[in-house]
Amino acid sequence: MGAKKKLGNLPKAPRGKSIVIPSRGRLPGADNSDQRLSWRFAHVDHEGPWGFDKVNSGTLVEILGKLREFERFTLNELRNTSGTFESYELPAAPLCKEAYERLDAMRRDDMTEIHRLRFQGAQRLYGFLDGNVFHVVWWDPEHKVYPWKPKNT
Repeated sequence: MGAKKKLGNLPKAPRGKSIVIPSRGRLPGADNSDQRLSWRFAHVDHEGPWGFDKVNSGTLVEILGKLREFERFTLNELRNTSGTFESYELPAAPLCKEAYERLDAMRRDDMTEIHRLRFQGAQRLYGFLDGNVFHVVWWDPEHKVYPWKPKNT
């Protein structure tokens, strides 16, 4: 076995703070990724009408491209971008009946908020937020999860 590398005297972080120690082979921008929006897909609803199994490959490439764009922003930056990011209190939010049924079937009916990212036109991505991590649940290309009609129509 090779000898262990000694790190030498590392700086001490102030109480409650951490220090980023640069390392070779690190991804550009990874040092601040904990502050920017990131994604998890463990809670995607594959059984309901808004799962990714219904998405064609071209649309999936577009979705991933948009998620990549969103990753450049912190959550606060997205919240301050008109209409891009919204939070809805549960169970008060006027989601469609099927959305509430899906939350119940997924055993997520105890969640107090669901969040939404607006893509293009009627397209929306729904999920739960934990810190800066957006846990993707539904891809809603036709704006059916949260039905809405424009004023004066």
